[in-house]
Amino acid sequence: MAENMVDLIDGYCRSEHATDESFIARPNKGSDIYAEIDERPKSVVKYGIDRHDIVLGRILGEGFFGEVYEGMYKKSNGERLSVAVKTCKDCSPDVMEKFMSEAVIMKNLNHPHIVSLIGVIEANPVWIVMELYQYGELKNYLTENKNKLTNITLVLFSLQICKALVYLEGINMVHRDIAVRNVLVATADCVKLGDFGLSRYIEDEEYYKASVTRLPIKWMAPESINFRRFTTASDVWMFAVCIWEILSQGQQPFFWLENRDIINQLEQGIRLPKSDNCPPALYSLMTRCWSYDPRDRPSFTELVVKISDVHRMEKEQEVERERDRQRSTNLEDCPSHMSLPFKALCYCYKPNKQGYCITCSVLCVCVCVCVCVPPFHQEGELMVEPSSKEDAQRLWQMERERMQETMRHQKQQMMEDNKWLTKEERLLVGNIPPTLDLPRPPLQPRPPLRPRPPLRPRPPLRPRPARPTAELDRSDDKVYQAVMELVQVVVQLKNDVNTLQPEEYITVIKSVGLTLRSLIRSVDDILPTLHKSIRTEIEGTQKLLNNDMSELISKMRLAQQNAITSLKEECKKQMLTAAHNLAMDGKNLLDAVDQARVRANLAKPKPETP
Repeated sequence: MAENMVDLIDGYCRSEHATDESFIARPNKGSDIYAEIDERPKSVVKYGIDRHDIVLGRILGEGFFGEVYEGMYKKSNGERLSVAVKTCKDCSPDVMEKFMSEAVIMKNLNHPHIVSLIGVIEANPVWIVMELYQYGELKNYLTENKNKLTNITLVLFSLQICKALVYLEGINMVHRDIAVRNVLVATADCVKLGDFGLSRYIEDEEYYKASVTRLPIKWMAPESINFRRFTTASDVWMFAVCIWEILSQGQQPFFWLENRDIINQLEQGIRLPKSDNCPPALYSLMTRCWSYDPRDRPSFTELVVKISDVHRMEKEQEVERERDRQRSTNLEDCPSHMSLPFKALCYCYKPNKQGYCITCSVLCVCVCVCVCVPPFHQEGELMVEPSSKEDAQRLWQMERERMQETMRHQKQQMMEDNKWLTKEERLLVGNIPPTLDLPRPPLQPRPPLRPRPPLRPRPPLRPRPARPTAELDRSDDKVYQAVMELVQVVVQLKNDVNTLQPEEYITVIKSVGLTLRSLIRSVDDILPTLHKSIRTEIEGTQKLLNNDMSELISKMRLAQQNAITSLKEECKKQMLTAAHNLAMDGKNLLDAVDQARVRANLAKPKPETP
């Protein structure tokens, strides 16, 4: 059949001359509709650079295809840039094609945490020129700085690699070689994913099947080892192994096993152990990434969110640890400064007319300690100086004993509060109204110390029982009702926590939050009726309740994240402790409101039963 007019005329001529030979000269002996396309990757023209603009330096290492050199690249504008130059030993066409495939992939990538391609020299010997980062490979950086890097930095590195993999996931690319050896450190707080020699594009819902080649067995997912199947889910597995490397300070995964033994271990359910400094929430996430079924593994988008939460938690915990260290250092160092002249320390006492101090402070180099003493001069005198270094040390010892006594007192208070909560639980279950006492009288001033040496420590405080709830008329008391509802919700959480699924925790915690909001609103309604001088304690307790709620939410998230780890029960216990503290502070808020009502003559006594 003629495909065009030329073929039609050629057919006519052949029939007239009774020959089968064509009168058309066709060098390729084929149809001019079809033509061969060069299978060689398109030239990266815009990335082509001149070899004379690069000066090679020392060898940085050896890659899969050849050596990697440090170099200096001179741009067209005269600017000089440090670069890494990849070379290829074997110049055969098939090897060259594989070598150039990395450059073809990298020229399309643009992400702050992916190594940048500078250019390509296609003439033999072929060079791939990339940006050079001063700190080198992450593996070596971790080993050299293992005693300097904090968990915050290590989790940050993991988060940045994850962001790069989210980008690759978005363009349907699998990396296939995610490991710390292929991550470069740009700055002390920035890493970049590199080495795309094994990377391949994949279609949606499809996978790339690798040919026989060298592959990183100890980093690979089971389906990749068994069937050479590579997907985004297999990259998720490798990423979790990379996190393990980072938290293990560059240690190789499964270094105690041979490559041939890896798949048997994985199919038996054996996974990499938790490293000492790995946050429990992060390890729980890593175990999800190591699910045998690829469909059970999280996506990189989900991982970015979860790792961001872990990073935020690590920063908050570091702030708390630093505050504790500073406080501990201050307390330990303060006595050593007592050898300084005491005029520099300046003990100021300003007594009031009732005979005990209003404000008093000890100004030290590193910490301020409040010490209240009675006036032993007339009201105009403000300065009292210890007569000797020994007096100052005794004063410090006395203050430390007072702090220890306060801690013992708080512990006793907590035990009494626990008894109160247990009592309230029984009352709620039995639906029996609680028996309440009148509010306690205000605390009396501390017994005074004798002036001048010998200085005696003040007598220890007597442990007082938990403050009982006032026996008042509760018929229309919205604050009391809200507190009882709060206690009831906390009791429900305590009773149901072992039967709830982790994803159901949020429902109960949400009901706690709604009940707390109702309590705060009911207190806000009565605040305008109270005098300004007695609102401070109430407002302070309200802020404390808000902090308790934030702590409860934080512990709930931790319990959810560790639902499948060995820390499951411990995290549940922490969540219940946070809920218990919330209930106790709710009771303290009710006590503060009752006392304010009594002082303002707004409280109604409980009517006597006939």
